Amino acid sequence: MTQNTKKLLGLFASGLVVVALAAGAVVGANSMMKSFMADETKALTAAAEAAERIRLAAQQTEDEQERLHLQLQELTLKAEQMEQFYQKYKDRHCYHYFGQYYEIYEQVYCADVIFLGTSHCAHGVNPRYIEEEIPEHSFFNFGLNGSVPSFYVDWYDIFKNEAQYPTPKVIVWCVDWFMCDTGWLWRRITFDTPADMPIGIMRAYEKEKKKNAPEPAAAPADTEDKPGDASETEIAAPEAAKEKTVSELLRDSVKEHGWYALDEHLTVILLNNPIFSSRDRIPEMLHYFLHGRSVQIETPAPVTPKIEGRLLSEADLVMPTYQHKTLRDYDGNITSEYYKGYIPWDVPFGGGTTNVGCVHNRGEWRKFEKLLDQFEEDGIKVIFVECPEYSGWKSTDRVTHNKELAELAEARGIPFLNYNDELASSLNDDAKNYSDWGHMSKRGSTTFSKMLAKDLKPVLEEVLGD
Repeated sequence: MTQNTKKLLGLFASGLVVVALAAGAVVGANSMMKSFMADETKALTAAAEAAERIRLAAQQTEDEQERLHLQLQELTLKAEQMEQFYQKYKDRHCYHYFGQYYEIYEQVYCADVIFLGTSHCAHGVNPRYIEEEIPEHSFFNFGLNGSVPSFYVDWYDIFKNEAQYPTPKVIVWCVDWFMCDTGWLWRRITFDTPADMPIGIMRAYEKEKKKNAPEPAAAPADTEDKPGDASETEIAAPEAAKEKTVSELLRDSVKEHGWYALDEHLTVILLNNPIFSSRDRIPEMLHYFLHGRSVQIETPAPVTPKIEGRLLSEADLVMPTYQHKTLRDYDGNITSEYYKGYIPWDVPFGGGTTNVGCVHNRGEWRKFEKLLDQFEEDGIKVIFVECPEYSGWKSTDRVTHNKELAELAEARGIPFLNYNDELASSLNDDAKNYSDWGHMSKRGSTTFSKMLAKDLKPVLEEVLGD
């Protein structure tokens, strides 16, 4: 064996050792991150478990005042549960992603009118002002940044079948003329499912709650079910989707995209190994382990209803709210003002004029129509709203695709409130109402939400036959 051959073999062996050490470090760090996130999930279930025990106790009591006191206590614990969730994830990028999935699984508000749409909806429609004008309904904004119709196909499956959110009476879809551009709108359900992302967190959260849930009381022996009725023990929410291993996910990626789609396969690996996908949390993880696995959550005092020495009534069953100091993420989202899915995005905008086009993906349009068919099948009424955009923004594609939206709405009997066409106003012309050409500022979204509330009220009455 020559000297050069020996050197090459030595280098090869050294390389293998380095690779093995690096792989071991990654595996160890990945294990630590998973343990950190699992402990975090357990810490967040305490209030949920307490609320469930109180709920069961309220069901079993026959004393009216005791029931009301227990129900108010349950609401307070639910508020505490939401607040702990907020405190834990408030510093994460785009907190409203987390808050919206939290509502889907926890069903705190059980809204009967929900909003869907892109970031124009998420940052533009504040349910606070709409419920002030229309108190007979409960509202929630499920608009998510970058969401195309194919994303909402997957989202609705989770919403309806996995989480079993109560079927809303009305879906207000905040449509956009560019809503079928898959280059512009990037969101896929796989972005939200890794372990440290919103769906992954909520699945782990629900799994932990079920594991610690109190045993249901046994039904009386002489109770008979009525024909056609299912007993409580027969009705069970479906289990969350079985968690796939990284190898299984990689196999699925190869099957869908082929061997040569290396970017797709690398994305699967990075998203589903938390040491990579949650690398921004490594300092937090290290702090957690270095300080004895201590989870510190600073909870401000709630703004609670005042009940002093009197009997309770149903009107007292109001969930406490919390006041927060102003907090922004690095993109300019005002995290502390998140409310039922809405979050203000407030950055300076100088106005000006520009032109832009979009690529209208017909496959996305077909999925949009398929979802509308599904909503109709589920007995859900639909209303279209197009949020206002700054008038300095011009596009021939906007005219073309808005015409197609209007024709679809007319063919299906869907009311269409278009705030860039027949309902355009001075709101569209003032740059102070915007953070860019299409996203409203806090000022703009407040003005628009109040305007929408007044316009939406008679339309809701019409579609619901009130």
